[in-house]
Amino acid sequence: MKKKASTYVTSIRKSGKLISEPIEIGHKDLWIPDQELEELLLAGLRGVDTRLPPRTRSKLVKQRICEALGYPIPKSFKKTKPRFIGQNFDTYVQTSDNLQIWNAEISPSQRYVIL
Repeated sequence: MKKKASTYVTSIRKSGKLISEPIEIGHKDLWIPDQELEELLLAGLRGVDTRLPPRTRSKLVKQRICEALGYPIPKSFKKTKPRFIGQNFDTYVQTSDNLQIWNAEISPSQRYVIL
């Protein structure tokens, strides 16, 4: 039986895990499958102002992602690859349609969140 997206958020909150802590891919309670992840991010990022300066916009998006997925918001976001280790994804906040991933190989197992 498929779990509701909100069930994963509740499990993550209860676990106390940080977004920078690894989670086993496929973990039955903490790993959010692609479809549910997309659902949670669409709801959590709705209304984000993309006209903000890039650094402000980037931080706001990361904070909103943490809220949407049930993770505590850190005081600062560590520069890690991928940025969100716990769910194995990086975010790209684009104001144009020319995404370029710099200094990183594209991995078939990694997920990419593009706004």
